[in-house]
Amino acid sequence: MFEPLLTQPQFIELTQRCQLHLRLRESVSDFSLLQTMGGHLLECVVTQTSSDNGLILRLHPYLICELAPIEVPTIDAKSSQTEVLHRSHGQGWRLFSALGISPVMCAERLRKGLVIDLEVQGSTVSFTAKFDQKWLLVTLERDLRLFGGPLELRRAKAVLARAEDLSQNAEALLLEIGEIELVRQELAHFANHGDVKQHGLILSEVTKVDEQLLRKKQLLSHHYYQRVQRPNWQHAANQHEELEALQRKLESYQLLAPPELNLMVEQMFLDD
Repeated sequence: MFEPLLTQPQFIELTQRCQLHLRLRESVSDFSLLQTMGGHLLECVVTQTSSDNGLILRLHPYLICELAPIEVPTIDAKSSQTEVLHRSHGQGWRLFSALGISPVMCAERLRKGLVIDLEVQGSTVSFTAKFDQKWLLVTLERDLRLFGGPLELRRAKAVLARAEDLSQNAEALLLEIGEIELVRQELAHFANHGDVKQHGLILSEVTKVDEQLLRKKQLLSHHYYQRVQRPNWQHAANQHEELEALQRKLESYQLLAPPELNLMVEQMFLDD
């Protein structure tokens, strides 16, 4: 369903060893990626490996794809994937975000940049992903994401399976809430479809998943409002100092002040 979102095929001529650099455009926000996380953002097919080695690429307009020499240092080489993907003429792969991973983390990793090492070995091109498991290279023959049940249910279950990180800032929590709302809208449209109403089991599953999504949204919303609103009505809205920091500051004042001043302050509190 995301095929129309990709650009027209473009041919890239390969050298013996080089790198493919992918990154997100600066003008694209993380909220825009929520619409595209369900599908692949790039499709790569090897062509003409016997003479003029090259790749045919179709990518999302949000992405920037560049070819660079192998001497360019890779990003996060310590956490890179070690699996090497060998592709010959007519074979290829697609770039997917990993299921169950927060879109905030996926977008952050994509904004930093994804590096893929390429090496031509005769009629075969080897691809080595130099990034962690937040993004995956899935071969065309193993791309089964369209055959694992309804897409709406799979996306909803992936959101439910993701562990909540309640220590995130307000913007990250709002992005999580926006994704849940988007998934719930897709589920509602899916449930109202005529073919689904004939399958009671699927409709019952949609109802259960939607209720779980609602509870997860309520939990995230509660923590979001705690981030943006006044944590305690006794303090000002712009007061960010915690009690422990104030206690340490008071102890420092007591150490620096003369004993007579400390006794005077204690006596003032006793008089009150």
